[in-house]
Amino acid sequence: MRAIACALMVWQVWMMWYISSHEAVGVKWSCDLAGGCASDQLASMSPMLGIAFAVVLGLLCARYLHRAAPGAVIVLSAVAAAAGWYDALAEGQVDRNTVTSFHILLPLGDFSVSQWLTFLWSVAGVGCLAAWWGAAVSLRRAGGLRRLNRRYTTADAVIEGWRSVGRKYGEVTVVFDDTAGVRHEVPAVVERVALKRDVLALYDADRPDDPAHTRVVIPRRKVLRLS
Repeated sequence: MRAIACALMVWQVWMMWYISSHEAVGVKWSCDLAGGCASDQLASMSPMLGIAFAVVLGLLCARYLHRAAPGAVIVLSAVAAAAGWYDALAEGQVDRNTVTSFHILLPLGDFSVSQWLTFLWSVAGVGCLAAWWGAAVSLRRAGGLRRLNRRYTTADAVIEGWRSVGRKYGEVTVVFDDTAGVRHEVPAVVERVALKRDVLALYDADRPDDPAHTRVVIPRRKVLRLS
């Protein structure tokens, strides 16, 4: 169900941002003397809907993408809007020098299609960097790469003691029972955030007492449950 919901939300986010740019030149705005403008066309509201759907998508796909989810959603939104501009160019609705406005919560200003495309690809680039950074942090915290190795297994663990070795890290003793029920106490270095979370010990089944092959991993919190 969650995977289906994610797929549907991807389509919704794509369509809202695609429409927002593809139909932007045809939006008719009614403005009053106070300077407020409004329109009843879908393209005028699609950026706001795109933001709302993007937030929901980020929450839904966090289970699969972890900390890479926000960056991935930003990339999806920016690429969808860029695709809308490219299709509008191909259909002859606009050319690269056509100046048009773009509203999200407030008018962003009047710029040419080329400038909007430059802006969108810049946003997509930032989103890619954010997604890569989030993925790296999630893999490190969750021990994602080591879990692929069959030599390693996990066990519920308790952290004891704390000796700071930096602003974010400290030395602790991680206590856990291996698959045979034998208790182990292994020194490790963990992030401060681990003190407030349930943690797991990721260890080599053949050498559970070896600090070099034992890590403390922090499972991702469940932000949104959907079954």
